[in-house]
Amino acid sequence: MRLGIIPTLAVSGLLIAACGGDDTAAPDTTQAAPATTAASVATTVPTTTAAPTTTAAPAAPLPLVVVTYSVLGAVVEPLLDGVAEVKVLIPNGQDPHAFAPSAKDVEAMSSSAMVVANGLALEEGLEDVLDRLEGEGVPVFRVTDHVTLVELGAKDDHDHGDDHDHGDDHDHGDDHDHGDDHDHGDDHDHGSEDPHVWTDPLAFAEMLPALGARLGEVLGVDLGSAVATTVADLEALDAEVGAIMASVPECTLVTGHDSMQYFARRYGCEVVGTVIPSLSTGAEASAGELAELREVARTTGVKAIFTELGTPATVAEQVADEVGVPLVELSTHVVPDGGGYAEFVRGLARDIAEALA
Repeated sequence: MRLGIIPTLAVSGLLIAACGGDDTAAPDTTQAAPATTAASVATTVPTTTAAPTTTAAPAAPLPLVVVTYSVLGAVVEPLLDGVAEVKVLIPNGQDPHAFAPSAKDVEAMSSSAMVVANGLALEEGLEDVLDRLEGEGVPVFRVTDHVTLVELGAKDDHDHGDDHDHGDDHDHGDDHDHGDDHDHGDDHDHGSEDPHVWTDPLAFAEMLPALGARLGEVLGVDLGSAVATTVADLEALDAEVGAIMASVPECTLVTGHDSMQYFARRYGCEVVGTVIPSLSTGAEASAGELAELREVARTTGVKAIFTELGTPATVAEQVADEVGVPLVELSTHVVPDGGGYAEFVRGLARDIAEALA
């Protein structure tokens, strides 16, 4: 009988152990549950919190600033990087003197925060539109209102008054009265003041503080640091171009039209004649004016005739052939592909220096 009790007790012991009689096993099972719960939370929380990012409102569009021509745009665009969208109105490589705006162009200007223009009737086809928009409250900044201007009468300092007196030509004197054919005062409303300021980096540097202040006022931003950086860059560019032009023993220029006076003033050159005797490419030269130009070119010993955008190719070629010098094209109104304002001015200087070397 006692032998039968032992197996029964053994079975009872096993049943007790299986039912949790071991005090150390319970905590292991209890601790496992929170780990599983934490894992579940970790996988579900990111899914719940990520949802709002998909419904965030898009960033507000940048205000629009319209710039009339490409060379000016090459200076304004970096100045407003990240601050405003800059739209250049006149396509790069198109003559600004001959540009006429479309209805879409006028709409862009009227909806812009500000229009930056050259002034002095460079953009002849835009003058009436700019005046009207300004009257309607659209801010218009004209570069030539903030630059020390070249007047054609100032060329009397070079003592070419008798042979090819640009001062008298454009002042409509007695010797070469172009009042009827090329009256700049009446035709284009800029008199003898030259609008081609962009060929001198320091002219752009001169107007930048006023431009930065006006843009800052209109856009509600501080552009002081950007303006200071750009001015320093333009001053460095001026020194670089000065070094290029220092290699030219005598910088005597005949150009397509009267577009290089600022460059000439800055870098010690002299413009002795132009194929089109006008500040605008819209004018035409008479047979007498072309004959006079050929005589001046021979007398002064020019080494090249420079042509440019808007100059009649056949007329320029004829003058160069009759004078016996090469015809060299200058990119006076075109920003090089992939380049900026600095590359534009460097290219202008290199082309002149190489032709006159």
